Amino acid sequence: MALLGVVRLVALVFLAVFSASLHQQVGVDAIRLHDRRQHAQQWAEERNRLRSYMTMDYQPWHRRVPKHN
Repeated sequence: MALLGVVRLVALVFLAVFSASLHQQVGVDAIRLHDRRQHAQQWAEERNRLRSYMTMDYQPWHRRVPKHN
């Protein structure tokens, strides 16, 4: 009888630890997904900034014929 109680207690502790680690893993995955999405948005903004900087025309006047025709 005592052995059955010990087995139940060990099973309960194992279940509690396993479910807690499973919930923690789900939380870590959600945080990673959020970080990845945020990084992608920041990189898109940086790309747009660089693109506008690289295609900027430094001349005060505008040409009628495009530079690269």
